[in-house]
Amino acid sequence: MNTREAIESAFAGVAYPGDDNITVCNCADCRRVTGCFRGTTWRDHSLEQLQQHQIAIALFTPEALQYFLPAFLLRTLGAWEDTCLLPFLIAQHFLMPKPGGDPVRQQARLRCLAILTPGQRQALVAYLREYAASGTALAPENVTQAIAHLEGRAG
Repeated sequence: MNTREAIESAFAGVAYPGDDNITVCNCADCRRVTGCFRGTTWRDHSLEQLQQHQIAIALFTPEALQYFLPAFLLRTLGAWEDTCLLPFLIAQHFLMPKPGGDPVRQQARLRCLAILTPGQRQALVAYLREYAASGTALAPENVTQAIAHLEGRAG
């Protein structure tokens, strides 16, 4: 099974999070993200929309991230040079939280990781390995650390 198939298979059964469970708060950025993603499926979003709302990765609730993550993964897979920041932001989101950081943000990141099934983690690791192997990864050491965290080898 290739990476694309692994992502599609791993996330196939994830339920839509609900219109009121897309972002973590009601700030202006969260309202914009909610407006873009409310009532849609992860298949409905173009690469341009995802790039325009790249902040969503950090603002999604864990349930919304689990549901919409395949859109970001599949639209950027293999298009590393064209997608620039998105694969980097995905890797950053799955780094082990740094000690002394904002405890609320740390807990949110850990909840995002905890909600992923083993198959979803494996698909995400396969995606990050391809990103790292592309030679275009921003902060490749962070990609390696994110992979270790997803595999339970960090922290």
